Amino acid sequence: MAPAIRGRTRRPVLRPQVPETDEAVDLVFAGLSRQSRFLRFHTPVPRLTGAMRTGLLAVDGRTHVGLVAEVAGRPVGIGRFVDRGPGHVDLAVAVVDAAQGRGVGRRLLEALGERARELGHPALYGDVLRENLRIQRLLRSVFPGSTMRWVDGVLRMTCPLDGPDGLSDEEILAELLS
Repeated sequence: MAPAIRGRTRRPVLRPQVPETDEAVDLVFAGLSRQSRFLRFHTPVPRLTGAMRTGLLAVDGRTHVGLVAEVAGRPVGIGRFVDRGPGHVDLAVAVVDAAQGRGVGRRLLEALGERARELGHPALYGDVLRENLRIQRLLRSVFPGSTMRWVDGVLRMTCPLDGPDGLSDEEILAELLS
């Protein structure tokens, strides 16, 4: 059952995701609308397959880092990064619909950035659908200096962990049109 959130969400408590058995994956997925699932997975995903669930739970704290955000002891978000090899660390975050826009995603991204810095990564990368303006703005806010480029029909957001000041909307538009 998806967590119910009323009023303002308290600052979420973060914990490491538990490998192989963490029910937060199922609870957060259940709290995502069809639209949120589409924006997160880039395709309609009516349910978690066994293979998807196994992949999401294959955390090790170094090459596959997963964090769970909880409010009042209930999972409301999951963030992760996966080291795909030299210079490429994929980033992803999902927040239940009832807690979106309340700082949960920001908190997850900030903590993932800190962990990635500790592990020596210079940047994180996230593939984002063009219409997902909310996450584009959030990534630019949390990771100043983030850039975008088209890769296989999606925006590849490069999020430097020690980057310069953020780009203006006009600079980003010019970057996309070039």
